[in-house]
Amino acid sequence: MSLQAPQAPLSNKRGEPGGGWAMFMCSFAALGLFWTPLVLLRQIDAFVAFLTPLELLRDAALAYVLLTIPAALLTLLALGSRGLLRKCRVSSPTSHMLAWCIVLVPTVWVCTWQFFGSAWAWLKATSGANLSIGAHGRLIASIVLLAAMIWLIKAIGMKGLMLAIVSRLSSLRRPALLLLALALVCLIISPPRFLLDTAGPSAAALAAQRDARPDIYLITIDTLAEPDARVCGNGPTLMPRLREFAQQGSCFSRHYTSGNFTTPSTATMETGALPWNHWAVQIVSPVAKPVQAQALAAQMQKAGYETHSISANLLASPRHHGTEAGYDTQIISDSTSLGSKPREVLTLFPDTTLPFWFSAIVPFLDTIDIYWHGEKHPYAAEYSYRAMLALLDDRRSGKPKFIWVHTLPPHDPFLPPPSTKYSLLPKGVLDRWSDFMGMRPYPPEEQSWIDKHRLRYQESIMGADASLGELLKQIKARGRLDNSVVLISSDHGESFERGFLGHAGAFIHNAVLQVPLVIRLPGQTQGIQVDTPVSLADLAPTIVDLAAAPALPHADGRSLRSALEGQPLTPRPVFAMAMERQSRFQAIRAGHYAIIDGDHKLVLHLAEARSELFNLRQDPLELKDLSASDAPTAKRLRQQLEAAIASAEAGRKRWFANKP
Repeated sequence: MSLQAPQAPLSNKRGEPGGGWAMFMCSFAALGLFWTPLVLLRQIDAFVAFLTPLELLRDAALAYVLLTIPAALLTLLALGSRGLLRKCRVSSPTSHMLAWCIVLVPTVWVCTWQFFGSAWAWLKATSGANLSIGAHGRLIASIVLLAAMIWLIKAIGMKGLMLAIVSRLSSLRRPALLLLALALVCLIISPPRFLLDTAGPSAAALAAQRDARPDIYLITIDTLAEPDARVCGNGPTLMPRLREFAQQGSCFSRHYTSGNFTTPSTATMETGALPWNHWAVQIVSPVAKPVQAQALAAQMQKAGYETHSISANLLASPRHHGTEAGYDTQIISDSTSLGSKPREVLTLFPDTTLPFWFSAIVPFLDTIDIYWHGEKHPYAAEYSYRAMLALLDDRRSGKPKFIWVHTLPPHDPFLPPPSTKYSLLPKGVLDRWSDFMGMRPYPPEEQSWIDKHRLRYQESIMGADASLGELLKQIKARGRLDNSVVLISSDHGESFERGFLGHAGAFIHNAVLQVPLVIRLPGQTQGIQVDTPVSLADLAPTIVDLAAAPALPHADGRSLRSALEGQPLTPRPVFAMAMERQSRFQAIRAGHYAIIDGDHKLVLHLAEARSELFNLRQDPLELKDLSASDAPTAKRLRQQLEAAIASAEAGRKRWFANKP
């Protein structure tokens, strides 16, 4: 069948595609009726796992309405370009065709890219194969797609192809407009929350008298594994500046995060609740609403603190968790990434999944980033620390400050700064962003290649330490360091072993779970090392205790204040989990769960009804399963873990079992 179409309903008398209204409607119809369903299909499992049908309808309506913005911008750009071309004496038909190119090329590109992306995701999910396209693959796919578009233009002709596309898209204008009207009605009935004020403390805060209580700074460094960093102790370390700081504070050598990627673990930082109780367990899910209003920053505000967050990772931002109301400001760190600003804009609707609806467009910008930046990390820690220092320099408020700053390096891409790059791995391998593999399983024969990735990662840790050291130096120069509580930790580690590179997924071994924790009290000079296992869930209860703030009602963790004051810490089990496959609307039957009790760690793969037992002191890499040889310990820990899961399931039923 020929692609040549009859005159389109929105074409002009000369048979050319029509003007501004036609341009807008073609772009909007394509994005709304082709792109949107593809996005929904690709992420539907994640959406329905934590959104009610009404919430999903609201988010879909919001995404649909906001598509009018790119359609309008493309139209305005096209019309402006057409006018400019005519002033330059380009013929009217040629300028008209070029204007239509400005509208149709990016629109068709995005829809086609989403189609193949969704098809690739479906193939990976259904085949079970370890399919990875990588940076070079995305670049090749882009070139192939561009070549195909050029071939079509050449084969059919510019005007013929445009008329064919416009004819088919313009026939969809009525259903597109009808859906737009329905979406607007939906948003009027159920409006999303809009983030309006991130300017700073309230007028009441600025008028407050000077409060002598110490500031509290929570500094978290993304993807910082303690087995690599080696902060505590006296042996070799990749972080000498943090080691020096820890020797004047409390260093927790066995500190375990609660989840294996940013969303669940940073939600635990904010709530003191484990993932099975705060339910931010998937990349798209915020903290459960009953927990949001009583999270860390909200409690600190009640205690009279000025509250601020600075994040280089949107998954760590209160805007993602739904806890943004507790902060006077929620800053997204500066970045040289092309995709950073679009992602930041989408966080203006913090109680929606909007960033993940439009995330399909941003990876195209990420592909450009990979080659544009080359050897430079686009989320340098200095951007976040600069914003923190600006807050410290603002002394208008008499209130003490609680500041949570979250930086990205050494998170991949492993691009260390020039000061530490090539310290461990010579030049000539893994020099550029496009050289790295990205998170994925790997076969044993690739271990030597993975070990090289680890060396660049370790160089990135060294760079993160240098940046942190400079921050601490600047805080001290401002006279704030010795009068503040400083907590330094991470959301999760990174795996270069057991056949998996990266974090997230089903992997909850030590390399992913064990992260540094250093806490220094005001004026403290005597170092304390704590070897008792502690949890990331203990962080928020410790902060509210030190600030004399109201307790966190949903916290599973405990305050570590007694250990900070040199008293023995009573041992208690530590829990961690990976629950990406578990819906909050269904009984807990999926996921991977760990309990750490003393030297022993039991991992329960719930869906498989299978468990493993390890002795972490004797076998830190968790290579030898002791569940058969030490059956009593395995049975005891499994019973404890199953009882904790049953308690979490009872809480899930109270909150979610009867949701519409």
